[in-house]
Amino acid sequence: MAAAELYSHVQSALQCLASPSPPILIQQAQDAMLRWEETHTDDYVASLVSLVGASSAATLRLVAVLSLKAAVTRRWKDKGRGKVGAPKNLLSEGVKTSLRSSILNLVLLGRIECQNGQTNFITNPNDLTSQQFELLNDRPLQTNAASLLSKIARMDLPLKFHELIPTLVEGVKCSQGLVSQIRQQQHQSQQMQQHKRLYQTILHNAMNSLEAILSELSTTRLLVDKKYKNSIALQHLGSIIEVGMVPSLQDVEALRGLSSMGDEHTYAIQYATLTSRVVSHMMISSFSKLVDEPTTTALVDQVLTTIHSFLSQWLPSVLGFDKNALNHTLRKPLNETLHVYCDLIVNLQRSHQIAFVRYLNPFLNLFHSSLMGIVGVQTQANHATANTSVNIHSSDQFAIVFLSFLANAVGTDAAKNELANFFTPPLVQSLSLVLLQLFSIHISPKQEDHNLGDNDESNEIVRWQQDPEGFYQYEMQRSSDDDVGCASQNLFLALVESPLSSKILPWLVGLIKNVASQRLAVEIEGGQSAGIEDFIISSALPLGAPPTALSHGDNPAIDLMLQWDAIYTASGLAGSMLEGFPGFDFRSWFYASLGDCLVLLSQKSKQTQLPILRRRIIWLLSCNAHQVTISSHFNPLGMLASALSAQNDICVRLTAVQAMDALLPLSENAPAILHSIVGPTASAIYELTNECTEVESRSMCLDLLSNLITYVGVTGGTLTDEILNMIVAPISSIWDSAKDQNLVLKRNVLTILSCIASLVGPESCTVLHPLVLPMIDDSLAREENLFLVEEALKIWWTFLRLSKTYDQVLGKLFIRAVELSTDLEHVMILMRITEHYIILGGAAFLNDNTASIQMVLQNVVGEVRPRGTAYIFLVIEALLCSFPVEGGSLLQSCGILKRFTEACASSYFEDDTCEPDRVIVLYLTALARISLASP
Repeated sequence: MAAAELYSHVQSALQCLASPSPPILIQQAQDAMLRWEETHTDDYVASLVSLVGASSAATLRLVAVLSLKAAVTRRWKDKGRGKVGAPKNLLSEGVKTSLRSSILNLVLLGRIECQNGQTNFITNPNDLTSQQFELLNDRPLQTNAASLLSKIARMDLPLKFHELIPTLVEGVKCSQGLVSQIRQQQHQSQQMQQHKRLYQTILHNAMNSLEAILSELSTTRLLVDKKYKNSIALQHLGSIIEVGMVPSLQDVEALRGLSSMGDEHTYAIQYATLTSRVVSHMMISSFSKLVDEPTTTALVDQVLTTIHSFLSQWLPSVLGFDKNALNHTLRKPLNETLHVYCDLIVNLQRSHQIAFVRYLNPFLNLFHSSLMGIVGVQTQANHATANTSVNIHSSDQFAIVFLSFLANAVGTDAAKNELANFFTPPLVQSLSLVLLQLFSIHISPKQEDHNLGDNDESNEIVRWQQDPEGFYQYEMQRSSDDDVGCASQNLFLALVESPLSSKILPWLVGLIKNVASQRLAVEIEGGQSAGIEDFIISSALPLGAPPTALSHGDNPAIDLMLQWDAIYTASGLAGSMLEGFPGFDFRSWFYASLGDCLVLLSQKSKQTQLPILRRRIIWLLSCNAHQVTISSHFNPLGMLASALSAQNDICVRLTAVQAMDALLPLSENAPAILHSIVGPTASAIYELTNECTEVESRSMCLDLLSNLITYVGVTGGTLTDEILNMIVAPISSIWDSAKDQNLVLKRNVLTILSCIASLVGPESCTVLHPLVLPMIDDSLAREENLFLVEEALKIWWTFLRLSKTYDQVLGKLFIRAVELSTDLEHVMILMRITEHYIILGGAAFLNDNTASIQMVLQNVVGEVRPRGTAYIFLVIEALLCSFPVEGGSLLQSCGILKRFTEACASSYFEDDTCEPDRVIVLYLTALARISLASP
């Protein structure tokens, strides 16, 4: 097909894709384009490039550049995919060279063709055609062109396309210079304003392409790529700062005081964000190199000083905690720019802790004061004052950034002196106070004010009310990267694990000893105290009045419960540090106060509040389970069993499951107590399992049940037939309903049955055969149950080992061993199962399964390592001991003896591929025994 004809066909196909067309025509056009790409690779790509530059319709250009991007991804280089040896039609070097310059020209000049083989920058806008203006201002087209350049850069650099980044940087410098010249003129005509907008558009296009390229290169990990990124930063960071970052921040500064946003103002902020991302990529990838080089150290100082100055000026205004707070129209677009610079500082400090020490103090002060300001506390000379004009929510990204930076900084060993000077005792105490009040921000009723509605995922108190199980799973998956409460816990943990713990732990222990306040909070949640005046509750707040952004001024009872939730959380986080701390003993605290509080909260009474403290005390017990003693006069295990009852919400009950699992190892010292709770606990676990819908929750419940049965056996206990029947009864329904995402519950079912079998022993386990053996067969037979094979083999071995007699039902299961033996991963347990079958079943088993035994041995003999051969000879030994003559005949008829003989001969002649001596000894021993039995 001629190139001109192909061009026409490609144009028609693109028009079909760009316009509303029937699905069948769209599919035909896509198939045709893929066929042309395969058979006429160069001409097809050349046609797409021409259509990108020549088409007058924006939708057609967009479809063309998207198709071009897909073709380049597939045809630029051989990635080693597809069938080995199959021919791959790739782009020729000539077409690649033309494509590189064409897309670069599209970004900087608005045209595809180039003059004199190089890119000439626009200096006289009057020479531009209307098509060039249109292409330069086509934002979707330019965005995809930048993406295409980044893909080419990923595949070419650093070996080819060396001019890409220098050309883009030069384009930025040229355009910025022309914009500056126009701004310096006192009288600017309308034409000059148009020229300025044109140069700003080119600036945006070039910087956008640079950002896309550097973002793509930031994911490369080879040493040659790292060296190239270092060279780019060393060569071009200075230019980007001079003509990109500094002018863009000056343009943003000029926006202060605006009451409304125009297109030009929006452009200024967008361009500042782009330059911030380019600077961020260069700094993060090459910070150590830039700091080490004498020629660029001053440049790094300038960058970080500029960023610090910019953040210091704008953070208070954007976050709304100073008197010059910005209006919403300007605040929202600036958020992204500020986020980029804040993230840059956090990443630099985290990745380059030693090199960043010299810049640490200014940002410690900035981020600490910003954090305190965002929660409604202004800090001046370590004295806190309230601010009533701010709000904070549980997903506030600025608060998360500030908390993350401080947490990373606290753990920097190289900055001990700087940290010691900054974290003074008053500052540590005020910071700790704020952190504790942030712990429970996600369940604060005040957070409803920050959400769009009850269905908003960030509205966690609504989630807890409407979906307690979903809230529990959310709690288990919270991350310090996207949750303020979790980030504050991370910082608190960093503080208590650092030398600063000596300033925090005494304060925390003092809070814990406030028994009266603790009791009042518990009684309010439990509904035992009503009508208490607000001023009395306010006076009992252990952390004092909350900061403005966190206060529930009209409901101090909420503040009281949330503050004790935070104190309990802090006690759990600092558990290892508090253990052995003078004046504190968790066991005494639990016996004297926490245990009574949990009992009080478990009483049936009118409870109008969410069970915040009940859940947290149970969680705290799980964190410190090793410090608790179970006894007849104080029984935390019984408390948890009571917490599993249906009168509690699912979140509390799942937390109790978690805590009981942690306490079970301690039950070895109190077996009678453990045995007494098995019945009601098992019943409650099954009830909770049925109520839960998440597979993680259901699996956790069933895991607890299997562990409970295990510890009954470990402590020498037994279960009555009534309890055993109650445990076994729901098993079949759980197995049958375990489909789709619940399929993993089958593993839990097998584990429970294995634990029951081990508990009841050989006398009673046969009763379970009609239930268990079909499940084992189902696990081994179906491909969807492949993940169950290991668990099924274990329970198969358990029941076989406990069986006293052989029966046909048990024997029929052995047919599954044939297919399993083809996977040598399970050879050890499979050989032990086969050995036990031969010993238990004797002649009856041998007569029914001779062919299966032979196939199993054929699949494994000579195919495994020496250790595996030792397990195979468990079967050979059992066979020859039980049936000296018949066993030898069985091995001979299936060719096993021939393999033994060949291996021994190979060893005798010292063949390089022969088996080790320890394996040959086993073979010779078997041959000798067979010869003696059947001379």
